[in-house]
Amino acid sequence: MGMIGNYKRITPEQLAELQKKPESITAFIFTDDDTAVSADRYLNIDKSWHGIHFLLTGTVASGEPPLANAVLGGMPLGLDNPEFDYSPARFLTPDEVQEVAEALSQISDADLQARFNYNALSAADIYPDIWESGSGELEYLMWHYVPLVKFFQEAANCGDAMLLYIT
Repeated sequence: MGMIGNYKRITPEQLAELQKKPESITAFIFTDDDTAVSADRYLNIDKSWHGIHFLLTGTVASGEPPLANAVLGGMPLGLDNPEFDYSPARFLTPDEVQEVAEALSQISDADLQARFNYNALSAADIYPDIWESGSGELEYLMWHYVPLVKFFQEAANCGDAMLLYIT
């Protein structure tokens, strides 16, 4: 299955509750109630997360905010948990969501595509290690990047916080 990048928009009040009880993060994210996570409040960017991070920051796992916060940023919430493959779930405050949305809006699709170099992704060992020819791989990253930008913009417009986690 692999490591999948996930985002969940939450209210500032929900974030405050999770910060008070970080041990509840797993139950909060992995609810059995399908109606608890509407399509506009959840986003799955599949295995593209690492490639998108690399294109935004030029780094494997770091970078400068706000762009570094788009994929691998945020503050950890709770302890390491086997449900989360890469790191603990992390959160962004509404202000940080706003900053990421503004930064992403400054990068056009063409700008991001110009940063794509399949040799650089391969040399950096960017997950999921599919970087061979460049054509289908770029389309795959863009297929997930465009909804990610929209997701952050909608969250910012609503004053939402955000959870980021890799399962």
